[in-house]
Amino acid sequence: MGIMSELPKLPEAKFVKNGDYTSAYFVLGDEGAEPLVLCHGLAASGLQFVNDAHFFAKKGFRVIVPDLRGLGRSITPSDRKVSDFSISNLASDLIAILDKEKIKTTNWVGNSLGGILALSIIGSNKNRLKSLISFGTAYSLNVPRASIPILQFSSDAVGKEISAQLGARATSPDKDAQLVIYAMLRDVDMWVVIAIATYVRNYDFIPNALSFEKPMLMIRGSRDFPVNQALKPTLDAMKNKENFTLIDVKKAGHCANLDQPEKVQEIILEFLTS
Repeated sequence: MGIMSELPKLPEAKFVKNGDYTSAYFVLGDEGAEPLVLCHGLAASGLQFVNDAHFFAKKGFRVIVPDLRGLGRSITPSDRKVSDFSISNLASDLIAILDKEKIKTTNWVGNSLGGILALSIIGSNKNRLKSLISFGTAYSLNVPRASIPILQFSSDAVGKEISAQLGARATSPDKDAQLVIYAMLRDVDMWVVIAIATYVRNYDFIPNALSFEKPMLMIRGSRDFPVNQALKPTLDAMKNKENFTLIDVKKAGHCANLDQPEKVQEIILEFLTS
């Protein structure tokens, strides 16, 4: 890809079993410190948040970074089914991680799917979250079913290597960001991505967000065009909520923490400590 940077080194993984699935995650920071979950999006992994995890651990947080079901270092059974990858099933894996780490309530940063899962948890386990920060996440979505086979066809047509390169370049113009995105796309199991996509193409968690009375921050990247086009129902619903804050970040796309890492870290830290 012509990229000279080095990938962040993944910390040692921990594992927790939930039914037939085993979720991987890593933890940085002092035990007993203020907890903070950093949760990646679809077709990604905890690699997305390694640098952020080190940053927030140094700022006094105990940082938990999961690999969602079927992604990253998580372990998938051979007899997997599409129905195993529903939003509620993925969310239950995250609750299992919190339980294993004895975390009763946590701050949450979610990108895309990572934000969707937090909104699901608000509906089923509202007291587990003390704040929600998201980017690349619409609180509701309705994408045509036809987009799912197109996603599969596009990957099959060019092959995994080329697909990963194209996907990285389409997601970010930043070379360091491209390197991380490429590595995640190169290693991703497309069957899992398609399975999850069948569920996250159509959901409505606006009622969950409206019922949440704790601090909420949405970071909107100026280059995250598809999600920004889908945000109108979310912003219309949330505009009068005093606990909801919207901050725009220029030159940031769907993975805003990779495009503008220092700016996004600054925004999140200020929000968590204010």
